[in-house]
Amino acid sequence: MPDTRSSALAHVRQTATRNDPVSILSALDDYGMNHEFLMNVGPEKGPLLAARVGALGKGARVLELGCFCGYSAVLIGSALPEGGTLTGVEVDADSVQVARQMIDYAGLSNHVSIVHGASDVIIPTLSGSFELVFLDHWKDLYKPDLLALEHHQLLKEGSVVFADNVGPAFNPKEYLDYVRQCGHYDTEYHRSHIEYTDREDGIEISIFRAG
Repeated sequence: MPDTRSSALAHVRQTATRNDPVSILSALDDYGMNHEFLMNVGPEKGPLLAARVGALGKGARVLELGCFCGYSAVLIGSALPEGGTLTGVEVDADSVQVARQMIDYAGLSNHVSIVHGASDVIIPTLSGSFELVFLDHWKDLYKPDLLALEHHQLLKEGSVVFADNVGPAFNPKEYLDYVRQCGHYDTEYHRSHIEYTDREDGIEISIFRAG
């Protein structure tokens, strides 16, 4: 039997319009609410992420850690400013395959790419800097991956770190203590809900200060 990711992709192909990211995200939200739960940023937190991406300058580079079925890659890819690019990192091979197909169906493959591998392996291979980093993978990796991004100088003054699922259900204390106390970030918590539920969740939006 197909897994949730493949079933969600099939639902998108049956109900959404090719090359129409809004239609695709709507189909994924329908699937997540009415069929099977999907682990993605969802319709409540998603607009906050899209707004942050859309406010970036031309040619902005965005990094996503954790892609699952490609929901947030489609969301971010469709919100990128002119010349912007998104690099996604995903450790699970099945998720990579589905996310790439979802991105292709959305018509975003020319500026959205997914790298297959563990974040601690891939981060040291990256170069340049990113204007925004979206954290949406294993929560115990948030802090070590952020430290790796700092160590490899992949953040610059004003870079946005947008961390999903840092509400009470996810026990994100280690990460939140770091961004709130280390002195490198101006940071703010936004209360929200776990996607497709009424359970409390939150996002932490942190602005890197190089000095």
